[in-house]
Order: sequence, then C-alpha cells, then structure tokens
Amino acid sequence: MSSVQHLQHKREELQQQYDLLSEKIKRLRNDSAIEAGTLVAFQLNKEIERFEAQRDRLANQIDNLESERIHIELFRLNYVKQVRLFREFIEEKRIGAFLVHGLPEHGQIFLLRRLLQAIPDGCVTPPIQFHLSRKAFRTDIKALWRELGRQIGVQDFSLSEIARNVMSQLKNQHVILVFHDMDCIEEDYLEELIREFWLPLVNSTQQTIYSSNEFFLLMFLVDQDGCVNTWNIAFADEFETFWEPCTPIRLPIIDRLSDQVLVNWMENAIDALPTKVTKKIDCTVQVILENSEGVPERVFAEIFGLCGYSWEQGEDRWLKL
Repeated sequence: MSSVQHLQHKREELQQQYDLLSEKIKRLRNDSAIEAGTLVAFQLNKEIERFEAQRDRLANQIDNLESERIHIELFRLNYVKQVRLFREFIEEKRIGAFLVHGLPEHGQIFLLRRLLQAIPDGCVTPPIQFHLSRKAFRTDIKALWRELGRQIGVQDFSLSEIARNVMSQLKNQHVILVFHDMDCIEEDYLEELIREFWLPLVNSTQQTIYSSNEFFLLMFLVDQDGCVNTWNIAFADEFETFWEPCTPIRLPIIDRLSDQVLVNWMENAIDALPTKVTKKIDCTVQVILENSEGVPERVFAEIFGLCGYSWEQGEDRWLKL
C-alpha cells in the first residue's frame, strides 16, 4: 500500500469516527433540550462537552492528514536530476559522499530527506548529524571523530577504534553522516575534513563492504548558501569507471522552479489538491511564481497557503531531519 493510499484509508476511518461523534452529540442535545433545567440535563451537557472535545481532536487529526498528503505530493516536486543520479549510485555502490547544494531557501533538507527515503530502510537508521556552526566542529577534525565515537557508543575515542566500530555497525545497519552549515567553514577545512575524516573511514571499510552488501556508508555535505560550488575542491559530477569513494559526488545544483515543472506536478497531484487550486492550473501556477519567484521553499509555502494550511506550522518538521 502506498503512502497516499494509507493516508486515504486513515482519513476515512477518522471521518467515520467524526461522523459517529457528531450523531451522538446531536442526540444528546435533543435529550438535553427535553430534560431542560434538571440534573439529568446538566449531566448530558457534560457528556456533550466531552464528546465535542473528542470531535475537535479528530478534526485536527483529519486536517493534519490532509496536509501530510500534500506534503507527500510535494516530495515528488523537482529534484529529478539529483534523485536519479543518487538512485543510480545506490544500485551499484555502497560507499559514497555527496554535496547537496543550492542558494538559500532552495529546499536542501527537503532533497536530503528524499534521498534518505530512496535508501532501502534508510528512514530506519537515524543519520549522525554534525552542525559545523559549532566552533569545535568547524575548527578541529578530532572533535568530529569524538562526536562520531560518542554517537555510535565508543568509549575509546581513538581513530582506529571508532573506524572498527563503524565497520562492525555496517554489518547490521547503514552508517549515514550528515554535515550541516557548510557555509560556516573555509575551503581548506573542507579539504581537511575529506582527507582526515572521510578518507580514513573509506579506507577502513572499503575492503569489507561490497556492492552486494545490504548496508551503506554515506556522507552528505549540506550547503545552504551555495558557496561550496565555487571552491576549488575535487568533486566528481558522476561516478565513472575510475571514480573512487574518497571523492565526493557533486549532485546537480538545486534550481528555481519553472512554470512547466509546476504545471506538470500539479496535474499529477490533482487527486491530492483542492479543486480550487487545480481548477485553473496555469493561473494558479502564475500566482505561485509571482509570489515566490520560483524559490522552492517559498513555492512550498505558497502551495500550502492555497490549500488552506500553514506552512510555518509544519516547516520545522518538513525541513529538518
């Protein structure tokens, strides 16, 4: 069963419960009117309040399911080139590093979540996250090793012991590393990170993990500012015959959304979107682009607003891992 079908069944179940409660409340109100001014009426009114509170909670759950359905459809909007390259990679390889990059508000985390969902059981294994905005992490590679050791439960923070533990974990689960805040470091520190952190991990695991293995060792470098692409770093734009896992792959940069991309997406998502949004798709798309300038996260917010939901209320959930 697809995610959309699951949400639809769940919504139908909640709607049935909502309707039953509404019928109960209606009957209780009729009974209360008959018993007006008595102790029985007072008790009936208390029951009505209790059922109305339950119905309000169900209404909120139904609204959340509707917004979740739109969110699932948004996962299919854009990022085609990036997802295609990544899916091709995980079909053949098991160790790799990737640059996820674009200008601010271009949905880098949204893309990263989509990539993680492409990994078999990728959502089961929580990624190990490093925020380079922390001074220790952006100035000291040893601090990164200590943090990795801490998160995988190693008491001895020696590089060799941590690497051995990573190899051990790869027998049973993915090891996924995510580096945020690339704009907080300098070019030479990224070179050092690749050389002194990523390369030792690759060298330690490369002989023990093969393309037939079930689990992955992956690293994602998340650039929210679009700066890393201008650095003189040896990235690969694809994995060719002579590509080595120590060389990070630069995924295609995230672009602004075009009218044609939005029209195609809206036509495919027509069952999940309100009819007021899809009645005149070309006009709706023009309104979205005028208000967002095609910047992905602004587009998401516009779509949510047109559908009657608040993007801000769910933004933390959808733009964080």
